[in-house]
Amino acid sequence: MDRPDAFRWGVFLLLGGLVLGGGAALARSLAWPRDAASPQAPPDAGLRVESALAQLFLREAGLSKRHDPLVLTAEEVNAFLAGHVEVRDSPVWPVRVQIDPAEVELGGPTTLGRLVEASIGARPAQVLPGPAAEHSVWITVRGSVAVSAGRAEFVAHTAAIGRQGVPLALFWKVVGGRPRALIWRMPRVVERVEIQPGRLVIHTRLPVPGRGTPS
Repeated sequence: MDRPDAFRWGVFLLLGGLVLGGGAALARSLAWPRDAASPQAPPDAGLRVESALAQLFLREAGLSKRHDPLVLTAEEVNAFLAGHVEVRDSPVWPVRVQIDPAEVELGGPTTLGRLVEASIGARPAQVLPGPAAEHSVWITVRGSVAVSAGRAEFVAHTAAIGRQGVPLALFWKVVGGRPRALIWRMPRVVERVEIQPGRLVIHTRLPVPGRGTPS
């Protein structure tokens, strides 16, 4: 069996087991986390992210002497993504961002029917019973943020469908592929992104002399 077929059968067995495992087992496996609902963010939460991004570009252009760390909370990131960003190739959008002491978690709801269609195809999805196809599923992926050469990347470490942990390769297959949005442009002045409980701390390099830095 070649690698694509192995993945296809892995997806089939995972989703088939969830569908055929009975209503109670399905509900337990695909249950949403207790804290799935994001708290209401302040009206200006998204604007704080815009302000931080503007400051980064000022530093990149040598128009600011500042090099103090910039801090973004999880609620600010969530508000910015929900109100200012649209991603078309993601199985879930907007995602809910949680920031733990060592990792960032991206999560959100989809349906079992969408997962079957994205991973196996439209025809298998059409034969699912209506209630099963429309069953809401919470999917999550946890990882870190790596910065290098003017770009940032969300590096996934673990993933889960409902409460069922799954291998990363299988997870990306089930959700229809790894979204391109997990790699994005980052101003080269950014040195690293530190993960602290509930927030991201963006560290920048010292201004480079001769690039328009104000005296």
